[in-house]
Amino acid sequence: MKIIKKFLITAVAAMPVFLCSCPGDSCVDEHDPKGYVVKMKNDYTDRVIATMFVNTDNDTSYCCVSLNNHTVKIQGDYYKLNSARYNDVAYTSITANEWNNTFLDSLKTYIIDTNPFEEVYIFYHNYDMDALKSIIKTNSLNKLERLK
Repeated sequence: MKIIKKFLITAVAAMPVFLCSCPGDSCVDEHDPKGYVVKMKNDYTDRVIATMFVNTDNDTSYCCVSLNNHTVKIQGDYYKLNSARYNDVAYTSITANEWNNTFLDSLKTYIIDTNPFEEVYIFYHNYDMDALKSIIKTNSLNKLERLK
């Protein structure tokens, strides 16, 4: 019983060290991307997106759908992409209102664009929509890092 009590006391005493090992904002890498600005061929803001995966047999499958706010229009043909990786994004013909989980079984048949971006820029600062609009209006996209 004494061993269990000592173990519990040690665990409780050590817990703050583990819980506080990442003190908030100081753990956020300032070099992590904050988002993407993309120039698109078509407006897919109302469409469901899916993430593409290519397996070892070079067969592409789709999953991890996102229904809303994945692509937000900034201005003209430019959009803010709220996705972890721009190069795995595919747009479907399904709207968010039409979506139901039965589409998952045949998601591949609804893919309409696997290469929707003409230009891709990554940014590392927390720009709000007004700042992104200003960058586009003043043709200052060189403030962002161009990926495509």
